Amino acid sequence: MLQSETYYREAPKVTVFLFAYNQERFIEAACRSVLTQDYDKPMQIVFSDDCSQDDTFAIMTAIAEGYEGIHTLSLNRNSKNLGLINHVNLSYKLSTGDLIIAAAGDDISSPNRVTENVKAFRLSEKLPMSLYSAVYEMSESGEVGQVRKPPYTKPPAIKACATSASIVIGAAHAWHRNVFDTFGDITELGAYEDLVIAYRSALLDGLVYIDLPLIAYRLDVGISQVINGSEENLDDMSIYRGRIRRYTNIMLPVLAQRLKDSLLINDKDAYVIDLIKKEILKQEVDYKIIVEKNNLIELLLNSKNPITKLLLIKAGSKVAIRKAQQLLKN
Repeated sequence: MLQSETYYREAPKVTVFLFAYNQERFIEAACRSVLTQDYDKPMQIVFSDDCSQDDTFAIMTAIAEGYEGIHTLSLNRNSKNLGLINHVNLSYKLSTGDLIIAAAGDDISSPNRVTENVKAFRLSEKLPMSLYSAVYEMSESGEVGQVRKPPYTKPPAIKACATSASIVIGAAHAWHRNVFDTFGDITELGAYEDLVIAYRSALLDGLVYIDLPLIAYRLDVGISQVINGSEENLDDMSIYRGRIRRYTNIMLPVLAQRLKDSLLINDKDAYVIDLIKKEILKQEVDYKIIVEKNNLIELLLNSKNPITKLLLIKAGSKVAIRKAQQLLKN
């Protein structure tokens, strides 16, 4: 005999917020995947365009005008391009739901995505702050491939999240509005929202994983293209520098935001705060030595901080090893 499931709370008010920018090739499929959810209760749906320069908003408008259903559908077009983080901050203000399910204009939500998120929200003993799932990998042309899971399928410790470059898969992320009620807007505009919101949710002890692929995540377009970059026709050292540049440009604002958020709510955990500060210092040093190619000896002579000196030596060693490997390869 099957045991009945225990629900710890009522179903939340739901907002599905679709973020779009210059995605005219993919936006119709993204919009229709949101409108054909099998969730049987009224919810808010927002199609929001960040001042696209192509026909993205026109396509969204045409789809919205033809919609007939139980959900409340609204359109938003920013009068100027806000950028990712300010667009996410705006979504909190435009959303009426307690559970905000994010959708990207180049991805496709599975029909049961909202239903499964609400179910997981109700089944969790602790109040979920972030809900996140696995995804199907999808090519630019729309071919669906293998399932990809996030790095953490069980709630990680705060110290693991503090410096992590990946906690959830942002394309399959939903969050409770309490996250923004508690921490306010994201102020580091160069950050990626999933790396900030998931960490905030970890601070609130509210990370909940759904072990189902609920998104077809399009690779090598949009943000995924920015992260991966192009490495064609580059020598090994150039590739290495490019990777460090991309990684540092993403992570320094993320770490700066995590430090602010930790100080706001977790100020008694000196270990985690110290961990973030050390990682910021490490990445700044790596950038100076590996990317900017500053003179190691001069930086060592001008530094009075022993930790900085040690990090400089480590960064210099990384460069030396890479160059030696390249010489041996040639």
